[in-house]
Amino acid sequence: MRSANFIKPGHIEMRPDASAPAPAAGEVIVAVESCGICGSDLHLYRNNAHKDALVRATPEGYEIPGHEFSGRIYAIGDGVNNWRIGDRVVGVTGQGGGMADYVAVPDNPFQLVAMPDAVSFQEAATTEPLADGLQMVRKAGAANGENVLVFGVGIIGLGVIQAYRATGADIGKLIAVDVHEARLAKALEVGATDTVNARDGDIVEQIQAITGEEVTWRGTSANIHVVIDCAGYIKHMPGPPPLETALRLVACENGRIVCFGAYEDRMLIDMMPLINKQPVIMGSNGYAAEDLVTALELMRNGKVDRKGLISHSFALDDIAEAFSTQDTPEAIKVMIDVRKQVA
Repeated sequence: MRSANFIKPGHIEMRPDASAPAPAAGEVIVAVESCGICGSDLHLYRNNAHKDALVRATPEGYEIPGHEFSGRIYAIGDGVNNWRIGDRVVGVTGQGGGMADYVAVPDNPFQLVAMPDAVSFQEAATTEPLADGLQMVRKAGAANGENVLVFGVGIIGLGVIQAYRATGADIGKLIAVDVHEARLAKALEVGATDTVNARDGDIVEQIQAITGEEVTWRGTSANIHVVIDCAGYIKHMPGPPPLETALRLVACENGRIVCFGAYEDRMLIDMMPLINKQPVIMGSNGYAAEDLVTALELMRNGKVDRKGLISHSFALDDIAEAFSTQDTPEAIKVMIDVRKQVA
């Protein structure tokens, strides 16, 4: 079969001679239609980050990324009784493999779910990122009128904004922070009330110009009750890590910070605002099984538009160009259309 092969940072290729997987007991084989390049795949591409969790090795030694995809059931292993050949599904793997003609997926509700007929394969390949957003919104628990800030508005952060709007949360300000104007414009399009470009000056001062400054005996804040960090730590970005800025921004009482974005390395941050303001910092990794179903239903009923977040699509043969494109400011979500033929 054809597959992507991650060689080293900055180098990925298509191989035409990878061994196709066979289904083990409790697995199905999915013939992949579309597979998204995730932010974690980009961390891998840039500096080898989290490689062990992001690629699946073939007998030839090829290392295949891709863990969020859609396709059709192609083969069924022993003990699997809920699927038929040809069923349209969303698949999520714990260790890559999706950027290939075929991938093995365990039959469980966290990793395999049926697609509604009205949802396209490209849209469906964004299900897992939207499910991640739904979990973050649920964890943060924003109350009526509370202000929410989202760091990093790639596909994940934009999904957080969409989740807030689609679920009818009656929050106050919903502010997007990024360094790319195209993404900030998209954030406004999907429901942000305000945007801040981190390159335009001190982020805290820019946010305070929107929400005001809070000054108490605990310290100061920008009246942000919930911070959702979808950026994490990107080593080449100047300035303090978003988590440090989040601690400065977050409200002086009952603040919550949800950490989702990957950390490319250890980092040095000022933790005193954590002591003084006592916010809750929580991690978010993945989603609940029902979030996959909810995400697909939100697409089916038109409450979220995922098509508009797919900025580029490439054939599997053009995998190198796809990754280099995802690593540009203009890209939001780059999709690999596995069955697409090169002109």
